[in-house]
Amino acid sequence: MTLVEHLAAAPDALRGAVYWILFINSLSLALVFTLAEARIVFAVWMATLGLTLLSFEWWGFSRALGAAYLALWTPLIFWLVIRNPADGLKQAGDVWLVAMFTSNLVAVTMGHLLIFRLLPV
Repeated sequence: MTLVEHLAAAPDALRGAVYWILFINSLSLALVFTLAEARIVFAVWMATLGLTLLSFEWWGFSRALGAAYLALWTPLIFWLVIRNPADGLKQAGDVWLVAMFTSNLVAVTMGHLLIFRLLPV
């Protein structure tokens, strides 16, 4: 099975969450020229996609797919917290930044819980 077939066979809630993360992180491309944070998010997002595809090629559909995401996004989440770039939601990019941060914070938290087997699957 391909990665897309595995995703298509996933439960609706998981598939929806993956599609949302794909969407919200890909929106960084639209803001690359206006927000410094969007440039960093876009670079990390492209690296994540590359590592995920390589991980799937090497190990198939396993926990290694989540490890690639967690390895790159955990430091980015901490960097965004320290930087605190959205102060007051004054621009459209700030709304995206908050939505992207919140979405990825939930995904990273869930990923850590799943990879360390703290949530039943």
